[in-house]
Parts: sequence; structure tokens; C-alpha cells
Amino acid sequence: MEQFYLRSSAPAASPRSFDGSEKRLRQAAEAGDADAQCNLGILYDNGVDDNGRAVEGKRPQAVKWLLAAARQGLPRAQIRLAEIYATGPDISGSHTAACGWFLLAATGLHGIHLHRAQTGYARISLRLSPAQIAKAAAFARDAAAQCPHQAD
Repeated sequence: MEQFYLRSSAPAASPRSFDGSEKRLRQAAEAGDADAQCNLGILYDNGVDDNGRAVEGKRPQAVKWLLAAARQGLPRAQIRLAEIYATGPDISGSHTAACGWFLLAATGLHGIHLHRAQTGYARISLRLSPAQIAKAAAFARDAAAQCPHQAD
């Protein structure tokens, strides 16, 4: 059987540097705006901006900004951070951290987003020992107590 390959005559989009709107997003994130931190983290993780244009993906920067927003109690940052930790190899307890962030995010989510956190937790917890699951639950409990905006 013959194989066919599709080719596009359009050139592939190349990563570009930040434009003015992304610079303002970074400034807001640096000033402590949790929504801006989350959006910047997602931007870095996706490698695509809100207009679908390619930007250079930077996973360490994504984690930095998502972690900053997650620590401020933003559930969508918490779930995205959990997903990043869950998809990588279990280095230094990243799967335990993922479970903790999924549990914490679930306390501030509803509907489909809550379901996303619950299924993410269920999927990654299968790989953990009971002690690791207990550690994740303790993390979520302690973090919820320290985060005044968790239920927003």
C-alpha cells in the first residue's frame, strides 16, 4: 500500500518575541497580579499567544508564573500547574505535588473545571503510594488554610 504525506505550502510560524501587550502582561505579573501570572504561565507553557501566534515555549518560566498565581489561591493556575507536574516524569515528587495541587484546585472549582481537577487527581494518584497520597492531601489542607482567596 502506498503512503501519502500531506504538505503545506504555507511557511511554519516561527516563535516571535513579546509584543507590547505581552510586555504589559509580564509587568502586571511582576507586580503580583494573579490573573496576569496565570495567563503568562499559560502563554509560556502553550507556546501560543491569545491570537494563535507562535511564541517561544518556556516550561520553567511557565511553572514560575503558574506557581506564583497558584500560591495566591487562583484555582485555574493550580489546576494548570498540577497538569504540568502530572505530565512530566516523577522527578523529586512532582506527581505527589500534582495530586496536592489537583486537590487544592478542586476546593475552588465548579462544573467541568471541578471534574477536570477530580479526573486529573484520579489519574495521577494511581501511580502513588498511600504515603504519597497522604502527603498530597496534607499539602492541600495546609495550603487551603494559608490561602485566604482559595474559595473565590
